[in-house]
Amino acid sequence: MIIAPMSPLHPSSGPNIWLIRLLTFLLAALAAGSGLFWVLHWPAIPGAPVRPMAAAPDVRIDSDKIALLLGASANPAAGDSPAAPVSTQYKLLGVIAQGDARSQASRGSALIATEGAPAKPYRVGDEVADGLVLQAVKARSVSLGQAGQTQSAVTLELPLLPGLSSTP
Repeated sequence: MIIAPMSPLHPSSGPNIWLIRLLTFLLAALAAGSGLFWVLHWPAIPGAPVRPMAAAPDVRIDSDKIALLLGASANPAAGDSPAAPVSTQYKLLGVIAQGDARSQASRGSALIATEGAPAKPYRVGDEVADGLVLQAVKARSVSLGQAGQTQSAVTLELPLLPGLSSTP
């Protein structure tokens, strides 16, 4: 006969069978231990009550310190500026709009320079000059108007940074 007799792949007796059984048992124990480890480290039960987050406290912003950071002088000089058109008399240098888009009109600060005077910080409701009050602060603009009125007389916008265009 040219073909050698075939022997079974796994002998049913001998020392090799016990080694295979031992290795199989060790692998099964390792898999069971790994499963137990992950079950014990599983996150909390999803139905557990979750504490609601506390509302953020109303933080008071020190506008004078912010103005110094944005480049205003420490000792603003009180000088009268000559009569000029309202649109050129004021320059918006910085804004701090607080809250979401709906509440920005009632909260926030702005750094406004008047012609011939250094920039000063103003909060919503503060008088900027000659009866003009800071009415609203938005992300890139502010509205000035007469005290007690809702219609704004002047809208100031932040200048664009060099290299940026006004169209998106």
